[in-house]
Amino acid sequence: MAFDRYTAVCKPLLYTTTMTRARCYGVVVLVYTIGFLTSLVHITLAGRLSFCQATSINHFFCELPTLLQLSCSDTHRNKVVLETSAVFNAMVSVVMIQVSYAYILHTVLQIPVGRRRLKVFSTCASHLAAVTIFYAPAFLTYLQPHEVSSWDQTKLLSACYTVLTPTLNPFIYSLRNKEVKGALRRLWEQKLVPRLSRF
Repeated sequence: MAFDRYTAVCKPLLYTTTMTRARCYGVVVLVYTIGFLTSLVHITLAGRLSFCQATSINHFFCELPTLLQLSCSDTHRNKVVLETSAVFNAMVSVVMIQVSYAYILHTVLQIPVGRRRLKVFSTCASHLAAVTIFYAPAFLTYLQPHEVSSWDQTKLLSACYTVLTPTLNPFIYSLRNKEVKGALRRLWEQKLVPRLSRF
């Protein structure tokens, strides 16, 4: 999405030749392949672990760090692979997003008309909001030392990136729609502003 925004803002005349259907399919295949291979490595390593008496996971779902807590065998290799893959996958994504948006910001600041700048910022803001809502809790879940985090904090952070992000995505991306903005503005003016003025 960041590359799509970069191409649309920084090289609009080349957009249709750059963002071809084949390139989009290639990116999707690449992302799914990396996700599949990463999961396969984790499943293979977790399948070699032995579990003693614990039969329930103190979590909402069977997440790998909580599964490793139940094992009575050595999980050092699993933890190293988990942290390495988390750092690699997260950092590659975040660096690509940051580089794309740095180019976009550079291009936007060269646009002389303020209204066009606002349009570009509103187009990119929804993607940045969705990325931030997803990556912030995911970073805190996977990249902080587990001795520091409590189980309740880990559950809350996991719920944020598994429940909150998909729930808010339709709302965030629909804010770019003029009709939705108008409806929210009318709701604000008719329902909320009169109540606030009573105080």
